[in-house]
Amino acid sequence: MVIDTICNAPMSEMLKTSLRFCRQFQSAPDSLFDWAYMGLREDETEVEKTKESRDVIQLRYKDRTYDPVQRTGDVAIDIYVLGVRWWKDQHLGTKHTLTRPANAQYPLTSRMVATYSGSILEEADCIIRMTPLSENQTKVHYEFNFAFGRVLAAFISDKTWENAIEWRFHVILENLIEYAETGKVEPRPLQGPKKK
Repeated sequence: MVIDTICNAPMSEMLKTSLRFCRQFQSAPDSLFDWAYMGLREDETEVEKTKESRDVIQLRYKDRTYDPVQRTGDVAIDIYVLGVRWWKDQHLGTKHTLTRPANAQYPLTSRMVATYSGSILEEADCIIRMTPLSENQTKVHYEFNFAFGRVLAAFISDKTWENAIEWRFHVILENLIEYAETGKVEPRPLQGPKKK
C-alpha cells in the first residue's frame, strides 16, 4: 500500500513523529494506542467474529527487547484469528534505518523492516519518505508492504485484507500527520474501512 500526502508541518516535526513511531513500535507497541493507533483498538465486546470482521486478526503484545544504539527491536506476540489464539510467543524483530541519497540532503527515508522469526510473515516493511516543500510543509511518501506466510496467506482474502488490515494503515498515517501538525492526536471512536 502506498500513499503520498502533504503534512502541514516542518520536516523536523514529521521526522520527530516518524522516529517516535518507529521507536515505540520497537520498544513499547502498546503505547501507540495513545496516539498513532488512535481509533484502531479492537472491540472486545463483539461476540461473533467472522472473516469479514475488522478485528479478524488481533495481535497481543507481550515481552519486548530494544537496542536504541542498533535501532533493533524484538516483540513477542500472540496472534489471534477469529478470537482464538492460533500462535503463541511469535517474535517480530525489527530494524530501523534513517537514510538519504548519497549526494543530496533529501528525501530523508525512515524505514523499519520486519525480521520475523516464524512462518506467518515472510517479510514486511514500513517506509516514510520526507521531503520539505516549504518552511511549514512536508511531502510524505508512506508505504506499508506485507507478504504473509503460506498459512496466513491462505486465510487472507482481498475482502479480509481491506476490512482487517488496509484501513488501519490509512488511519495510522492520518494519526502521524495529525501528530506532526498539532503535537497530539484527538481521541476518536474505533474507525473502520472507508465505505466505497
